[in-house]
Amino acid sequence: MRGRHRSRSPQSVLAEIRGLVSEGVREINLISQDTTYYGMDLWRQKAGPRQPLDSARGPTLAELLREIQKIDGEFWVRLLYTHPAHWSDELIETIAECDKVARYIDIPLQHIEDSVLGRMRRETARSHIENLIDKLRAGIRGVALRTTFIVGFPGETEAEFETLVDFILRTRFERLGIFKYSQEEGSRAAKMPNQITAKVKNARYRTAMSIQQQTAYEIAREKVGSELKLLIDQPYIARTEADAPDVDACVVLSKAAPVGEFVWRRITESRGYDLLA
Repeated sequence: MRGRHRSRSPQSVLAEIRGLVSEGVREINLISQDTTYYGMDLWRQKAGPRQPLDSARGPTLAELLREIQKIDGEFWVRLLYTHPAHWSDELIETIAECDKVARYIDIPLQHIEDSVLGRMRRETARSHIENLIDKLRAGIRGVALRTTFIVGFPGETEAEFETLVDFILRTRFERLGIFKYSQEEGSRAAKMPNQITAKVKNARYRTAMSIQQQTAYEIAREKVGSELKLLIDQPYIARTEADAPDVDACVVLSKAAPVGEFVWRRITESRGYDLLA
């Protein structure tokens, strides 16, 4: 996605959500080029690229979530693609207070080594990312963090990759995707020196994914025996609050349930990424 941020008005977003909920929709996904920047392009005083969310200055995601919370009906609101630069204590507190907001944060980090983040122009540093993750987990009980990382970005050294691997191992993300850098024609990164070979990118991808796979399997096993609220996608297929549609795991049911409804079921087993209930 390219171009300037252009936020829809809060009124139009709220009107669409009210209409969807009235038709029986049970999950609302908020997604944009940078969801945490929502509304900040409408501020009278322009917000900078590292400006934390602040509802005192104009429309914000936190303010929108508080209004969504007031809408009648049983549904989840899921936040997708939140940039780490624009989080704030206010947003964390708002999510913790709004029970209709899924305890699921999609926050693409791309890398953790400062030198790589700089080449990517990510506007964040390792210290900021680590502090933010601590705040999210401390401030939002039971939150599931989803992120993505890129391996093989131009100039990524073996040491920088090892730093990323160590971070993945220690942080234990509930959901994580790995992408191999692709040399997109016409992009700034495509012209950078020290492009990484396909062989190295493939090896780094396998290493990182094997570590995350083990973590994900362990997290799934920890759910066995618990009672979870599930959203039914198909008669025998459901999702937990920690699973976005199409990209995350699912729950396989032993007894059919009505599609489009919420149910509570006991988790009896885990199979890889997925759960049985």
